[in-house]
Amino acid sequence: MTEQPIGPNSTKIINVIIFTFPIVINSLQVAGDILLFILAMMGISIAISKKLSPFTIKEIKVFSYLTFGYFLAVCLSVLFSGQAVELAHYIPRDLHFLFAPFIALAMYKAEININYLVVGVKVALLVLGLIVIIKLVLLEIVTRTGVMNPGVFGNLSVALFFIALVFSKNESFKQKIFSIFALLSGFIAVIGSGTRGSWLAFLLLLGFYLYFSYKQKIKFRIKAKTTVLFIIVILSIGSIFDKLTYERINDGRTQIVNYLSGDREAINSISERLEMYRAGIDNIEEVPLFFGHGYRTSNIALFQNDTSNFGKLAVGYNHLHNAYLTNYYNGGIFLLGALLLLLFVPLRIFLKANKKNCKNPIYISGVLLTLGYMSFGMVNILLGDTYMNGFYVFFLAILMVLHAKSIKA
Repeated sequence: MTEQPIGPNSTKIINVIIFTFPIVINSLQVAGDILLFILAMMGISIAISKKLSPFTIKEIKVFSYLTFGYFLAVCLSVLFSGQAVELAHYIPRDLHFLFAPFIALAMYKAEININYLVVGVKVALLVLGLIVIIKLVLLEIVTRTGVMNPGVFGNLSVALFFIALVFSKNESFKQKIFSIFALLSGFIAVIGSGTRGSWLAFLLLLGFYLYFSYKQKIKFRIKAKTTVLFIIVILSIGSIFDKLTYERINDGRTQIVNYLSGDREAINSISERLEMYRAGIDNIEEVPLFFGHGYRTSNIALFQNDTSNFGKLAVGYNHLHNAYLTNYYNGGIFLLGALLLLLFVPLRIFLKANKKNCKNPIYISGVLLTLGYMSFGMVNILLGDTYMNGFYVFFLAILMVLHAKSIKA
């Protein structure tokens, strides 16, 4: 049976959403969720009218099973939490994964214009940099990251930066000028977020990006000029935030040294994380193997009987500042396995595709997206935050759909 695309009006709506989503997900509260809901409703309409299932379409069924499987694992962890009624209000944060197959279906049936996505990402970086400049530099406001947690703001800024960077290689001169301003603004957003985890993720992805650039066998002169320019730009922007970066790096170094030397009394962002990791690893054998302690109960299970100052603080969190430990405590091997599959299966798909065509920016973007999320989860919560969920569902869906369409072309 020949697959028929959707009408031109629906395609226009989807392309407008593709342009708008990167701009609003990190800057306007709820706006990203509304756009994803519209895409999901369009996908459901397509499924009903054309009698299609995203779970049977070869090109998107892997994505559909991965996302739905993760949502199912979350639901199971809620059921086994022992307080399912009280925790039910957290489920809406993960509805992105329930509707993800239909979001992918809507994208798959549309004639996607990749330029809408690329320009939207660049505009998003300009907006994020502007938010940081206005709040931090002009208004001197400490809370400098718009509508969300600074860690989430920094992480998503990193992901957007590298998507824009990857797609900027084969642009015209005018497009490259636009890209340079967008990337500069994006780097300002990353540094200005003040989040050390985002800075580390940035450096990690930069290393992978340079590796993929080397694989493309770009002429040495071009690579040298690009590297020198990039270093100059980073140093220039870094000087603007010199005090912020120095204080954050110096504080982090001091906190690590003090913790490792045995000073466990001081409570700070580093000691919180290291103490949670230590407690999580030391008590990992007590976790029910299959379903864990229940959704968002990791800290209760570990620290509810800890009467120290740290214990009283830690029990108030609903995660262990590490996505992998948190998922295992909350949902056992089912929830941790679902998370790992959601990260590693797309990574493997994009890496295999990159081996066949190392110059296709879709594949490199997919690799960097999944690697970025893996690194984010090392020091913070990963999925469970509405912004992180929506961002990953949207970009993983569109990159996997574009990958499928590039194979068919």
